[in-house]
Amino acid sequence: MLPVPESARLPSLLIVEDEFLIANDLRRILTKAGYQIVGIAKSVEEAKQQVSQQRPDIVLLDIFLADQETGIDLAHWLNKQAIPFVFLSANLTDSLLEAAKVTQPYGFLTKPFREKDVLSTLEIARYRNAHSEEARLRQQQSIQIAVNNASINIQDREQFCLAIAEQINRVVPFSSLTLRMDLPDESSFYWMMLEKTADTTFRRINLVTLLQQEPNGFLAEKPDSGPPDRLGEEIGVFSGNAFEQLCQTYVTARACRNRLGARSLALFPVPLKRNAVTTIMLTRSEPEGLTAVEFQTICLLCPQIALTLDNLLAYEELETRRQVKAIELAIANAFRNEIGMSAILTQVARAINELLPIDLLALCRIDGQQPSGADMLTTVHKVNGLFEPLNAQSLPLQVAISPAGWDAALTGLRTSLMTPALQVSAQFTDQATDNIIIELYRKHLDVQSFMYVPVFIGKLPAATLILASKASYAFTYHDLRTLQEISVQMALALENVFAFERIKLLSERLEQEKTYLVEEIKRSHNLGEIIGESPAMQAIFSDVAQVAHTDATVLIMGETGTGKELVARAVHTLSARKTRSIVKINCAALPGQLIESELFGHERGSFTGATEKRIGKFELASGGTLFLDEIGELPIELQAKLLRAIQEKEIERIGGKGTICVDVRIIAATNRNLEEEVANGRFRSDLYYRLNVFPIVVPPLRERIVDIQPLALHILKRITKKLGKPLTGISNDTMHQLRTYAWPGNVRELEHVLERAAILSRSTTLTLAEPLRTLVPTEAPARQPQHPDSVQPIDDTMRAAILAALSQSGGRIRGHGGAAELLNLKPTTLEARMKKLNISKPPVD
Repeated sequence: MLPVPESARLPSLLIVEDEFLIANDLRRILTKAGYQIVGIAKSVEEAKQQVSQQRPDIVLLDIFLADQETGIDLAHWLNKQAIPFVFLSANLTDSLLEAAKVTQPYGFLTKPFREKDVLSTLEIARYRNAHSEEARLRQQQSIQIAVNNASINIQDREQFCLAIAEQINRVVPFSSLTLRMDLPDESSFYWMMLEKTADTTFRRINLVTLLQQEPNGFLAEKPDSGPPDRLGEEIGVFSGNAFEQLCQTYVTARACRNRLGARSLALFPVPLKRNAVTTIMLTRSEPEGLTAVEFQTICLLCPQIALTLDNLLAYEELETRRQVKAIELAIANAFRNEIGMSAILTQVARAINELLPIDLLALCRIDGQQPSGADMLTTVHKVNGLFEPLNAQSLPLQVAISPAGWDAALTGLRTSLMTPALQVSAQFTDQATDNIIIELYRKHLDVQSFMYVPVFIGKLPAATLILASKASYAFTYHDLRTLQEISVQMALALENVFAFERIKLLSERLEQEKTYLVEEIKRSHNLGEIIGESPAMQAIFSDVAQVAHTDATVLIMGETGTGKELVARAVHTLSARKTRSIVKINCAALPGQLIESELFGHERGSFTGATEKRIGKFELASGGTLFLDEIGELPIELQAKLLRAIQEKEIERIGGKGTICVDVRIIAATNRNLEEEVANGRFRSDLYYRLNVFPIVVPPLRERIVDIQPLALHILKRITKKLGKPLTGISNDTMHQLRTYAWPGNVRELEHVLERAAILSRSTTLTLAEPLRTLVPTEAPARQPQHPDSVQPIDDTMRAAILAALSQSGGRIRGHGGAAELLNLKPTTLEARMKKLNISKPPVD
């Protein structure tokens, strides 16, 4: 048996008649003719229930029903449900007929009716309904084509919304249209409202403008990352009480009612291919909402709108990728030209502005390797549509900011820029008050939106790329992710720049170290290594071994020529800093005005004669050891600066704008008695205590006579190699003299004596050219003649010389003609020897 074609099937019918006999007669006639009767209803309420359970194709409706609602009331409801109907009536008055015509019935049957009349009327109703459906489908198809043609070539969201608004308004008039698009995967939300004006054009209403009178504080939250409410998840037509309930729940519906006069609205889903919650909202100023036919018409358009919107979003993605690639290419070209950072950022800002309209772009160094705060932040801003460098310090300030305060603000800003962030409107305003620099941008450049991402080189953040705009809600989290993509190319470019910077810095430093080492090589060191077997030297070796592996400050004390610098080098060689050089500065070799420049460096033009930037010894020794020789000679005015550098581990170049952190181990040496210098006010006590953490006292050569022979032999080997003479040993008489001599010049004097003897020597065995004797005044009393073979102890010889000098000077030790001058000794050295020999200072007459 062949299936019955769709056109041959008779429609299903619902009979709404409160007279049982008439309703039963109609059912008999229609069933006999092949119609399907879905039910018989006696009232409007019962008819609505049966329609909700099973939708009929046609309704036979009695105009007069014994109920509060008549057939005409039900006819209006059936129109909204798009269900055709035929009126049943006994007698029609003119007024009743006019009311019935308004409902647009598909026919009239007058009681009593014949079977032929019923079937004919139904056949006509079927024909009219079929042709009206066809006309409606043709209309819907034409609307779909119009929507497609209007938006197919559009590549802008606002133009797209205007196009579909114009087309929908021709079919279903409305007061406002809103496109809501929430894209969770992209962390972005798009909202656009078009309000119809009196001349049937459309004007755009900003979401912030619409909601600015709402008291719920929405604008202080995040309108850029998500919708203000979840109204987009509602679907259908809302009017009357349903609309009021919607306004109580959703802020956007309430704002449309209060600001635009909306009294009903309809929400239509737009099924995009991607994960999205997208709806079109239509509002009307009339209480009556959209009819079922109107709602169905718009619903049929939504798939076409979704297809066009999908294509538009796909185009935007491709265009965004193209622009990102263009920005990456622009970044690579800008950095390849080896121009200044401000010029580089100007080119980068122009490229980024094509994708993300901005008013300011900045790059902040956060790698901690910048030598000063002045170069940490580089900024360009838009002036008359063009980007140009900006010096933030040149912006007008209500209160003067010191260089230290500016550096502190930069440091605080650098700390907060370690993680990506987006700040718009009130968020940015609240954060700006915490930092001077951001507050400057907000007040004087009218910046309202701010977003930044760190630029990673390897696994560590090296800089932060900052974008700012004068618009309150200029950026979204989707823009932030785009900026993170751009930062990858920025990282590659910056890595090369920073690498060249490090190479340049290391080259300069290497050149400084080379110059310094060349100068050191030119100097003649006393010994290549420390020679000593005496208990005193063994104690020195033990002290050096204990302190070398720490970073403690070491103070080496001893007479001139005892080898204090060699002890300092030994401490450095045994320390963890041995891979870096030990940098030496002699505090007594330079005038006071130059010592500060030697220690801390200076900027170009900081004083007369400063023709170029100079790196100080502190910077040069960073990571290594700084040896401050003759620290007791340091002028009192520089001792405070040295103390601060040691305590704070930071310095400031002469003429510099910021502090520089240094990691330096300090070793100081002096032949003065610093305790006496402190007591006499020539040395700061706080600096002395800071230096005297681990004191090492190097004994004079006369106190370690056992070391004279190995020292002399070691020095002889060096002299032999230096002079090219075949010296094989030292004569016994010479060695005896070396052991019995007081050696006021210590090891340095020993080396000079041996070198002179080697130059004058005529044999392979070294002999002194002349006997060693301590310098004493010619007016000294003659000593008693002694037997040639007798030898006096060294202490007795020293005692006699000191007493003679005191006698001649009248008991004075210091000053012109004093005993120290007569003995060619420093006053402190003479006083130490007198104390050791128990020689009391005679009273001065």
